[in-house]
Amino acid sequence: MQWTDKGILIAISKFGETDQLATFITENHGLSKGLIKGGLSRKQKPYLQIGNEFQIVWKSRLEEQLGFFSFDPIKIYGATLFETEKKLTILSCCCNLLYDCMAENHPNKKLYDITLFMIHNIEKEENENVLLYNYMLWEKELLAQIGFALSLDKCNATGSTKNLIFISPKTGYAICEEAGLPYKSKLLPMPEIWQKKPTISELSFEKIAEALKILAYFFDKRIYQEKNKTMPYLRRNLLK
Repeated sequence: MQWTDKGILIAISKFGETDQLATFITENHGLSKGLIKGGLSRKQKPYLQIGNEFQIVWKSRLEEQLGFFSFDPIKIYGATLFETEKKLTILSCCCNLLYDCMAENHPNKKLYDITLFMIHNIEKEENENVLLYNYMLWEKELLAQIGFALSLDKCNATGSTKNLIFISPKTGYAICEEAGLPYKSKLLPMPEIWQKKPTISELSFEKIAEALKILAYFFDKRIYQEKNKTMPYLRRNLLK
């Protein structure tokens, strides 16, 4: 069994004395794990940093077995992904959520594409509020791509598209002011930046944090609680 693909490295760990266990999100094969022989060597180890892009070859005798990767670098970012604490934290959050939320060997090219775009944004974007906003949009799309899209365009109770100021914690659907007020204490607030697209000047850490808190609620409810786990430490502390 063998295939070739493009991949973004999202996790790497020591395996034995000389090898490393690598996890990639790939363009056409979804999340894939395998061993890199000699991955701790001086020749290979410097390339094996999360966020880097590779042309990879996966081989195994049987598809269900843990295979082996060989790789050629496509783009090595070096220090540009780690030059600020915020950039490093956001990159780590991306990789951690992908590792925890994606099923192995289920192709999702759109998720690969938006993750590649997000990593390029981490490299180039200097405005931290813009970077955090784009990361929030990436999380929202990740939730949708794994089957738990939020439905925020119209009120689930009345069909109205106006005054959508609440979100149902059970369904992730928008609820308008009229229908939601009697149940306000049981509903989640609709973040302001989801009610209308903000300009760059309107972006603030506080507004983005409102949306990230709602997303954290749904990741916890629909992914982590099902696995008896909690969200990664870096993601839980992203807003601190």
